[in-house]
Amino acid sequence: MGGGLAAADFDRDGLIDLYFVGGDGAPNALYRNDGSNKFSDVANELGLDATHLGSGPAFADIDGDGDLDLFVGSVENHPNYLFRNDPNQFTDVFANSGIVLRAESTISAGFSDYDMDGDLDLFLAHWGNDPQPDTETLWENNGDGTFTSASIPSGIADQLITQTGLPGLFDYTFSPMLSDIDRDGDPDILFASDFTTSKIFLNNGDATFTDITDRNVVKDRNGMGSAAGDYDNDGDMDWFVTSIFETSQGADPNIGNRLYRNDGNGVFTDVTDTAGVADGGWGWGVCFEDFDNDGDLDIFHVNGWEQIDPRDAGGPDDFTFDQIRYFESQGDGTFVEAAQGAGLIDTGQGRGVACFDSDRDGDLDLVITNNQPVKSVVIYRNELGGTNHYLTVKLNGSGLNTDAIGAMIEISDGSRTQIREIRAGNHFVSQNPAEAHFGLGAAMSVDITITWPDGTQKSLNAVAADQYLVVSQ
Repeated sequence: MGGGLAAADFDRDGLIDLYFVGGDGAPNALYRNDGSNKFSDVANELGLDATHLGSGPAFADIDGDGDLDLFVGSVENHPNYLFRNDPNQFTDVFANSGIVLRAESTISAGFSDYDMDGDLDLFLAHWGNDPQPDTETLWENNGDGTFTSASIPSGIADQLITQTGLPGLFDYTFSPMLSDIDRDGDPDILFASDFTTSKIFLNNGDATFTDITDRNVVKDRNGMGSAAGDYDNDGDMDWFVTSIFETSQGADPNIGNRLYRNDGNGVFTDVTDTAGVADGGWGWGVCFEDFDNDGDLDIFHVNGWEQIDPRDAGGPDDFTFDQIRYFESQGDGTFVEAAQGAGLIDTGQGRGVACFDSDRDGDLDLVITNNQPVKSVVIYRNELGGTNHYLTVKLNGSGLNTDAIGAMIEISDGSRTQIREIRAGNHFVSQNPAEAHFGLGAAMSVDITITWPDGTQKSLNAVAADQYLVVSQ
């Protein structure tokens, strides 16, 4: 289940680089983006070529010095790493970080400032962990290069575990999505979790969380990948969860992906069936992005699973060679599955995906990791946008949060408003870069309002389309 990649500009040259975990016996790799979709592996010279069963790498500036550090999880009791970005070298500081993990696996990771003290804290997902008494989910940044376990004082440890009907009590979290779902200025948590244990945690504003999950709504059976985005352009973050869609497993099959519409203040409605996005096969990593630059968010996710019921071989519930999914938004709350027509034909055992503008031509490309020896990495260059315009925004925050993680960016072209959130975390074992991409359709310019993590705002008027815009606080 593990693996994945992280997409981030580690050398601050404006191009997005790629860090892959290697898997069985292969070292991890850091591919520096040299431009024009050419990459060079520099992991060995920078000290990042660890060999372990890695999973869920995530970049963030944890010490506020302006460069990106890196956390890498693992599965099956393999080592976890915390690499500090030093001049011309990364240094593993995990042993002295204060992070002590009993969990056998750390599937996915994410960073956000949950206690609003200015630095980035670490969130982890440990599928299959015995949680007693500390779920090891939240690690508070002490500001001195060390972290302290905060799962118990934050209330997460007591509220995370749900009785599943399976033997024992376990933490089945896969993806901790950090998103301000009630627009009150602090990050909440959307946990995509296995065995009907996905949950929503609202940040109380005092370094504690409250489980507000409505089980009549949040009913994905096997939540894996997690993506938050404003698909209906109403100003709040909706939630998409990948899961398993079955047609033949008895009278009560798995019901597939779920799209939860945010109706305001973090109150959600399941609109999956209306939207038409349930059938994603056996879904994993996912992106909620505007791939055709028409002004509304589409959904892309990878999928696959090798262990099948012999009764299903070659049938609709055989996920061994299932095709990846691209749900194209129709702009009215519905989606059409359009992978084949878009040229997205990979049928590998997909787990991770990063969605970003690899060649800085204004549209979002795809890098997929498959857990199999053949075509383990697949790169798709995007040519869907046509003549539609775009805007990409990169923020430089003041203080310790140098990438402005948690900031909200709102744009308006006079007829439509869109919003994006700057994040530093996994949507399942993989990370997109901490920047915002907007498709603008025919619009040639937009007005921008940035709400920084500290609540202050900055406005820019008549910003020209078709550019990579860097804004400093």
